[in-house]
Amino acid sequence: MKSVSLYTCAPQLSNDMAEVLRVYMGNITLLVNEPGGDFCMTHSEEIRDNTRFVRIVMADSAAEESTKLTGDEVIDKRLRRRMAKLCTYQLMKKHFGFTPPWGSLTGIRPTRLVYAEMEKGKSLDAAAQEVQRIFDVSDEKLAIMRDIITVQQTLPQPKPDEIDIYIGIPFCVSRCAYCSFLSGEVGKGELLKPYVEALEREIAASIALLKEKNLRPRTFYMGGGTPTSLPAPLLSRVLHAARPLMDQCSEVTVEAGRPDTIDRDKLQSLKDARVTRISVNPQTMHDVTLEKIGRRHTCRQTEEAYHLAREMGFSHINMDLIAGLPGENLSMFQDTLAWLKNLAPESMTVHTLSIKRASLLHLWEASLPDGEMVADMVRAGALAAQEMHMQPYYLYRQKYMAGNQENVGYALKGHACVYNIDMMEETANILAMGAGATTKRLFDRKGFIKRAFNVSDIRQYIDRVDEMVERKRELWGENEGTVLS
Repeated sequence: MKSVSLYTCAPQLSNDMAEVLRVYMGNITLLVNEPGGDFCMTHSEEIRDNTRFVRIVMADSAAEESTKLTGDEVIDKRLRRRMAKLCTYQLMKKHFGFTPPWGSLTGIRPTRLVYAEMEKGKSLDAAAQEVQRIFDVSDEKLAIMRDIITVQQTLPQPKPDEIDIYIGIPFCVSRCAYCSFLSGEVGKGELLKPYVEALEREIAASIALLKEKNLRPRTFYMGGGTPTSLPAPLLSRVLHAARPLMDQCSEVTVEAGRPDTIDRDKLQSLKDARVTRISVNPQTMHDVTLEKIGRRHTCRQTEEAYHLAREMGFSHINMDLIAGLPGENLSMFQDTLAWLKNLAPESMTVHTLSIKRASLLHLWEASLPDGEMVADMVRAGALAAQEMHMQPYYLYRQKYMAGNQENVGYALKGHACVYNIDMMEETANILAMGAGATTKRLFDRKGFIKRAFNVSDIRQYIDRVDEMVERKRELWGENEGTVLS
């Protein structure tokens, strides 16, 4: 692993600069104001004539950026971080001689930058071009952002009294090698019933909070983990407790993501609860890859689960795929796309593999496809979606993504998951329940957001669920201005 000695006048910006360094250098060790790195960088700033000047030097290369001060503390802090990242990017681009597809962008939600420019009165095209100018985004990535925003603008926007609902089930039947979520394996199941009992209490208290604050559920999403890892009776209990919320929503999603957790009884529980959208996620059609990444199901089981859901009347099925899995090449990924196309789901998400430190995938790094091949896989996914008459409707990015790519959701017209858009664009309040869930409240002050976090440890959640409820009450008891829709 390479290391970088970063000498900086602003150590609080070191993580921002490190994000850009990792796009070019991979998983580096950053030494802040310490000697001994394989590379040495110096970061300096000064303010003259109401302008902040930033300079970063490495060896015989240097980069400079500047920005006018606005006098607004929040905005100036944001611009200072941006200048540090842009300056680091310009230096890396000079030194390594290549431009990543997303340019200097390392954030999760690149479309939000386009929306920010549109809020200044620019057209979509003008806003997209401004983002490209500032951040050096490729034409290819700019086009997909434009397409996504075009689709999003046709969908109903949240109203001031609406809120999205999330319920988390942090259990899986086995841990996938790429997973970094704080979910637990079902094991002998001793935590399942106590967890559901605690979750029922949190759901009941949340329903009361919504009534008290005159908020109406807009969309409902149950994720995880894998909700269908619960036995059918416990799954039914959660759905019954949440039914007053679900009945008010035009869109109700439950991730039945692992085909080996799907059976007729569980699907019947979902059907009885009037769930409108489920996910049956194969990730790949290749059994050898599935075994390698710890999925513990086969391609055939995915097909059987999919056809059973169709037989039982589910009319919106989403399927997730991952580009860049260990041992796979472009041809294998194209085979998976052709197989999925034959199944004909209403929506699909093409994820790019992200190697997190908390996952096990570092064990197979030598067998991972290179960045150029992963980029070709992502393009193949976009082409397959087009052939299936799907439109891209949301995207997000993660750290350490292969080939500096992204995750994109595609859907047939009328089948975009509104919850996914609200969550990624941060345009709606979210009331979240379950271990590790995060409640968000948006305030009418420069896009200001406050959050209430539920503890991630399952045992701690069970013991402290009343505290989780109180955190939400405190968040909605604050008066920070008008709540955004």
